[in-house]
Amino acid sequence: MKKIVLFICLVILSKGYSQSLEDLISNSKDKLKTATTLKSKSKLSADLAWYYCHVNVDSALVYGNESLRLSKETKNDTLIGQSLNDLSTVYFVRGDYPKAINLAKKSLKYRKKLSDTAGIASLYNKLGNNYNKTNVLDSTIYYYLKARDFYLKQSDSLNSYLIESNIASTYYTSGSYDKALKYLDKSISFFQKNSLKRQLSNSYVTLGNISLSKTDTIKAIGYFEKAEEVATEAKNYVGLASALNNLSTIYNGLNDIDKSTSYIKRAIEIRESIGALGDLESAKLTLAMNNFTLGKIKQSKEILYQIKPYLKKTKANDKLQNLYETLMLIHAYEKNIDSLNFYSKVYKQTLNTNIGETNLKYSQEIEAKYETEKKEKEIIIQRAALAENKLNLNRKNIQLVGLGIVAVLLSILGYLLYNQQKLRNKQLQKEAELKQALAKIETQNKLQEQRLRISRDLHDNIGAQLTFIISSIENLQYGFNIKNEKLNKKLVGISAFTKDTIYELRDTIWAMNKSEISLEDLQTRISNFVEKADKHSEAIQFQFLLSDNIVDEIIFTSVKGMNIYRTVQEAIHNAIKYADAKNISVKVSKESNQLCIDIVDDGKGFDVNGVSDGNGLNNMRKRAKDINASIAIESEIHNGTSILLGVPC
Repeated sequence: MKKIVLFICLVILSKGYSQSLEDLISNSKDKLKTATTLKSKSKLSADLAWYYCHVNVDSALVYGNESLRLSKETKNDTLIGQSLNDLSTVYFVRGDYPKAINLAKKSLKYRKKLSDTAGIASLYNKLGNNYNKTNVLDSTIYYYLKARDFYLKQSDSLNSYLIESNIASTYYTSGSYDKALKYLDKSISFFQKNSLKRQLSNSYVTLGNISLSKTDTIKAIGYFEKAEEVATEAKNYVGLASALNNLSTIYNGLNDIDKSTSYIKRAIEIRESIGALGDLESAKLTLAMNNFTLGKIKQSKEILYQIKPYLKKTKANDKLQNLYETLMLIHAYEKNIDSLNFYSKVYKQTLNTNIGETNLKYSQEIEAKYETEKKEKEIIIQRAALAENKLNLNRKNIQLVGLGIVAVLLSILGYLLYNQQKLRNKQLQKEAELKQALAKIETQNKLQEQRLRISRDLHDNIGAQLTFIISSIENLQYGFNIKNEKLNKKLVGISAFTKDTIYELRDTIWAMNKSEISLEDLQTRISNFVEKADKHSEAIQFQFLLSDNIVDEIIFTSVKGMNIYRTVQEAIHNAIKYADAKNISVKVSKESNQLCIDIVDDGKGFDVNGVSDGNGLNNMRKRAKDINASIAIESEIHNGTSILLGVPC
């Protein structure tokens, strides 16, 4: 009976929530003004954070942080867990998904400590939402399924169907449209039956996305217009902005740019008003593309450069692809050849990035593994029930046949117990394997986060300080009119050294931002370095040659990739500095199971046996040894130098 009452309350709340949101905010503010205890203040602040999520994220953030501060003062685990939970929701709407995940996991610890199963299920759903936004689809499916199974056990139809609609959205993202529709159809029927307009509008957006992906534009427009209508009624501003954004994209493809621009401006206005930064950048990208089509080159370029850092930070590869393509077209129109070449390269790199199939594979494997685990548990329960029935039957027979059969039954019982224990041990082993797999995923995520944090610190702190040094030296030179030639020469040397240090720092950050480095990444980096050296050494001709038998699938760890790049860099530096060469070539080829990189110059050479190894030669040999590679240095006086690096692959 309690479950039925709870369900009815949830349905009523969902129907009236959007209509009375302003009243809820106003009433909560009035109560907060007269509240006298820390507990009541914390709870009311948490409620306001939740309500404001749907209308103004900045206000939600203020109340969320205040609620957390007050709850910590109360030292009440229930209040702290709830405050962390609500603050996680605020950051999710704001678009800061790593922060939202971190807060949700902290809240989860308190909920587990309190054995709050309903709260745990809610947090599993939140974690699924956040991982879905960051394209970590294996974790998304895992947490959604855990949350859904809890609500199914509680006969909580509302939350079960809400999560199934989220699962549908995840499968749409992965490209598995039929599977997405399977989950979505049941959810939509339930939302329509119970007049859950907020949830229904979100489902219409997903249906429109699926229809658009299946190239059924007319049906997609119909679903997005339905979503716009229902979201407006429900005051679902997040869903409304998504529908408008997608309608803008369709009309852009139909070359109705004015209509497309009208929709996207409405979407931007809504997202700016509620502070949904993550989705706002996506809408601005659409507006920039429309401006370019309309010939508003300056406005388009300003928007693209404004949103580029955020899209790179969040690794939104599909949106970066559109951004780079538009910048490439703009620079072609403006005849900026260097910028055109640069954005052509990054566009190609982004175009080749396709994680959809991999994510789909992972998400399907996780779901299959999760469902198999559930079936195995059910089989064990059924076997235990059968064993118990058989045992009861045998006990009745014991009373009839006597002591002789008792011994036989005891033997059967022992055998059954042995079998049951054996099955239990297998189940525990499988659970341990799953936990280990999840721990591995979490460890990898933490390592990647740590790498990104260190690289940001290097870029923002050390990079900024080095740039300040260069600026200060230039100010000294030109501001104080230094006539001491020796001092001027020294300052120029320091400035050049600092600039080289910045380039080295950028290379290091490049390697740290990657868990692995492909051959394509490596050859692009070496090619860029050779081009840079060619520009700064006009007396030397450079060549970069790539053998036809090279395949792009070769992958190195970030450490190995960085050591290869540094070795090539050191060899070219030595040739420029000491060899007096006229020609320097870098040839990359593949022989057997080795990647061979040959750096050759026609300089004055040196006696390999007679010269003492300096830091440069020592560094190259040490780097080769660290990555289990071979290095051969051959040189003759007046006949140039060849350095051959062989890397196992």
